[in-house]
Amino acid sequence: MSDESAGTESGYFFTDPDAPIDPSAEPRYLSVERDVLALHPIKESPGLTLRPVFGQNLTMSFVYMQPHSVAPMHQHAEEQVGTIIEGSYEFELNGEKRVVRKGDVYVVPPWVPHGAVTHDEPVIALDVFSPPRAGFAELMDEALREAGRL
Repeated sequence: MSDESAGTESGYFFTDPDAPIDPSAEPRYLSVERDVLALHPIKESPGLTLRPVFGQNLTMSFVYMQPHSVAPMHQHAEEQVGTIIEGSYEFELNGEKRVVRKGDVYVVPPWVPHGAVTHDEPVIALDVFSPPRAGFAELMDEALREAGRL
């Protein structure tokens, strides 16, 4: 890091040594496979597994879909940005369908209808929601109760 950008408001990696850190914040590292509870199967969608990670101001969800599975058309109040990590699926966004593949990104504004269908290959996608996706908290509570962890 150059001395020019350290501690200045113009630098991308700005640092404020006096910034207050929220004492309720929980910095942590997680292994998706080991530490993040899998929400599966989603009752409405066989072949779909979600592994959500909750932050204070956003939710990130790893989405695993088997071949020939469906994430039904739906909408929600949270903004969503997603990308494909492996595989591909047909994504419908506000009535327009496209096949999205590894590295492609989709942006779903609040309340815009969207859904996905896999064809012959599985997919792993990463979706990010802001503010945190309310529906995931409910699914997580249900999964924790079923697992005897709540």
